Amino acid sequence: MVIKLGDRYTRFIWLLVFGIIILLIVQCFVPLTSSSDKIAGLLDDVYFFPVLNSYSSMLYVGGSGPGNYSNIQDAVDDANDGDTIFVFNGTYYEHVVIDKMIDLKGEIRDNTIVDGSSSGNVFKIIADNVSITDFTVQHGGIGVYILYSSNHSICNNAIKDNWEGIGLLQSSGSIISSNIIFSNFFEGINPIQSSLITISRNTIVGNLQGIFLSGSEDNNIYGNNINSNTRGIEVRLSSNNNHIYHNNFINNNQDNAFDECSNTWDNGYPSGGNYWDDYTGSDGDGDGIGDTPYSISGGSNKDYYPFMNQSGWNQPPYQPSDPYPANGATNVITNPVISVNVNDPDGDNMDVFFYNESDDSLIDIDLNVPSGDRASVTWIDLANYTTYYWYVVADDGGYTNQSNTWNFTTGEESNQLPDTPIIDGPTSGNAGTTYYYNFSINDIDGDPMYLWIDWDDGTQGPYIGPYESGKVNLGHTWTKKGNYTIKAKAKDIHDAESEWGTLEIIMPMNKPFIFNFPPLSWLFERFPHTFPILRYFLEL
Repeated sequence: MVIKLGDRYTRFIWLLVFGIIILLIVQCFVPLTSSSDKIAGLLDDVYFFPVLNSYSSMLYVGGSGPGNYSNIQDAVDDANDGDTIFVFNGTYYEHVVIDKMIDLKGEIRDNTIVDGSSSGNVFKIIADNVSITDFTVQHGGIGVYILYSSNHSICNNAIKDNWEGIGLLQSSGSIISSNIIFSNFFEGINPIQSSLITISRNTIVGNLQGIFLSGSEDNNIYGNNINSNTRGIEVRLSSNNNHIYHNNFINNNQDNAFDECSNTWDNGYPSGGNYWDDYTGSDGDGDGIGDTPYSISGGSNKDYYPFMNQSGWNQPPYQPSDPYPANGATNVITNPVISVNVNDPDGDNMDVFFYNESDDSLIDIDLNVPSGDRASVTWIDLANYTTYYWYVVADDGGYTNQSNTWNFTTGEESNQLPDTPIIDGPTSGNAGTTYYYNFSINDIDGDPMYLWIDWDDGTQGPYIGPYESGKVNLGHTWTKKGNYTIKAKAKDIHDAESEWGTLEIIMPMNKPFIFNFPPLSWLFERFPHTFPILRYFLEL
């Protein structure tokens, strides 16, 4: 073998080899039994730098899963930017400060309650790109307080009985939509020196001011039901260039609206303006829009195209269709999932009410269903060999539409559990690398299935899907070395769950390139109990 010492890479490797040989000679005079103590002493002064999280994780609060947090704030403190925190139903007495770009999601809005105990702000957001959905937020100073940040999503929450519902200070680009904001002592929504905020499709009831703009410009406020506040909307202190249209103003005690600034209160013709319950004009041409403007108190602003009827801009949902079980179905199980397809011409989300036709009693509600999706509930404890009649009502917040009446007959329950998932993929690899696995699922009844996966590193669930029988390909990255057991189970649409499928894997650290150099390989194989310090750092 000819070695060119002029090659810098080769010189470095051989210098390293010679250094290790010197260490070998020195170590011959050191008792091996003391090596671990010496390593421990040397490591006292070694600084380990954290590895940044390069993927998003799901953290869980409440519930009964292993490793779930008891408090929302603890989960926020441990989260990284981009993570999602899922909060199970329950009441959490907390004041949560969010200083990271995370998604915070409750299980069910009316049952996932964050209570401020009548002091302090319930949620305080000081980071960009935060979303809060499906919570009841109550008994705080400010229910949701957004400060000096941008691009938030506050959607589908119930925000009630606070000093102020939602407050914004010097913030921008946020969406506040599809919330119920009621019985707050002062403002329902209060943007201060904030811009490019979208406030849409909220129900704002029983506050001092429904919406109060102060020093806030270039915001869009549309599609809201603003009802029974002392003042519906109040606009002050150079809050100009705001666009306010397609709202319903009903039974607001002092004024439906007050505006001392310069803003636009309609969306032109024929799109129209707002509905005002105190409008006294007429509609001579029958187009649903008043022939004379509505004057806004406080200044010279006008709604030039006021609607004659509530939600005049809104179209009702289409009639719900495509029932499951199909109309006239037989041999239906006694705890069936019943579902329908719902659509809205305006693209509105809908609350869908399921009724027992025999006595018009409510079976259950599927809330905030997107247009084009299926709404579903479980009808529990039905009798065997019995015919049931049912119908649904879709409600987009302004109009409703009722389906036809359908029926099915229950039979002996024959639903079978899905098969145990088979997991196929790499069984070893390097931490920090993404690996992909096939999860083979099958349901003998042909039902769609949901898949729950536990990656054994704190990342698990919730159920994803539904999927038909077949293979689902998913990737995952383990950030630390170790032995892991991937677990997966399938659940069909009747909530029948399979057994756990498992796959054992090993994720060692990457070995440094020098371990693959032949002289070093020979040394480590020839002297397997030497070089404890070097072995520690090379993870050999």
